[in-house]
Amino acid sequence: MCVGPGRTVRGGITSVIERIGSRFPGRIRFRTVATFSQYSGSDQPERKGRIVQIFVFLVAFVRICFTGLFSRGTVFHVHLSVKGSTLRKGLVCVALRALRCCYVVHAHAADDSMFHAWVPASLRRVLLWGIGGADYFIALTRFWGEYYANAIQIPANRLLLLPNPAVIPPVVPDRTNREGLHFLFVGRIGKRKGAFELIRAFASLPLEIRVRVRITLAGDGEVDAACELANALGCSAQTSVLGWVEPRETERLLEEADVFFLPSHGEGMSMALLEAMAWGLPVVTTTSGGTDEFLLSDHNCILTKPGDVQEIAGAMCALARDPQLRARLGTEARRTASRFDVDKYIAKLTCLYEELATSPGESTRTQEVFTAKS
Repeated sequence: MCVGPGRTVRGGITSVIERIGSRFPGRIRFRTVATFSQYSGSDQPERKGRIVQIFVFLVAFVRICFTGLFSRGTVFHVHLSVKGSTLRKGLVCVALRALRCCYVVHAHAADDSMFHAWVPASLRRVLLWGIGGADYFIALTRFWGEYYANAIQIPANRLLLLPNPAVIPPVVPDRTNREGLHFLFVGRIGKRKGAFELIRAFASLPLEIRVRVRITLAGDGEVDAACELANALGCSAQTSVLGWVEPRETERLLEEADVFFLPSHGEGMSMALLEAMAWGLPVVTTTSGGTDEFLLSDHNCILTKPGDVQEIAGAMCALARDPQLRARLGTEARRTASRFDVDKYIAKLTCLYEELATSPGESTRTQEVFTAKS
């Protein structure tokens, strides 16, 4: 049973669950239960939103406990982020540990703010007791694996590394003879993803480059603030801020784009970045969250320091002026993304689920599979 956000919640965890849900072999019954269905305060009064989310969580909690009591062969896969997610999933894990269920905790955090500041120390200890009792704890990169090993005291034999999955398109477009260039950003628009620095870098480009380049930002978040910034910097004519787009529209943007940018200040392992690489796009990003474990600057990407507008602008100029550089980085990016092919991901999870269902707490072969860099 997969425990995570509902399909209406926009973000990386939802993307992972949607990509893998229908791909398991028939012998694996993959079910989902949503502990969270909407960010409060988005399009409904905040109080009403919180009440709805409490109800959603309580329904999910009862269902999880009922399943844990009466379906003892169930393996629970708990997807965890930060703050509210840690609180909800921590309570779930406390119940699962108390019921002596088989469960895996899968961390997708993009920063180290594990708890809200108001959560008392006594409650934090209880929640960490539940989270730390998982049969296995999955981290996206070695960077995050080391963080959680220290923060929660996860023993090495229960810590598994499983990078996010990539769906590899069978073919990618030939971008060599296009007129003009299309820069693309996909992600939550705001400070953490570096969206505002990206707009500032674009506005600072020499005129001879900017006149033949357009940039698109697609994602929810501070959409109006991004539009206002582009207008204030005089680049609104070349800047499109689309807001949230559905997966099919995202694929169309990736197919039309020439370069992908994600200058984040913090990441778990970005699904949007993996998608762009799978589509053969040269990518400009940062080393946040351990991306330097699979990205090498000037080999399969260009890496910049988080928040460095000048470095982002420099990468834009280099890629705009050198089509061979774009082609080489895009080819290597696609080759790197193939290491994270979703079918390999499903095979690893299937192995994990079957071993936990048949001999919980006794597996050694699973660890060997999951700690491999590939």
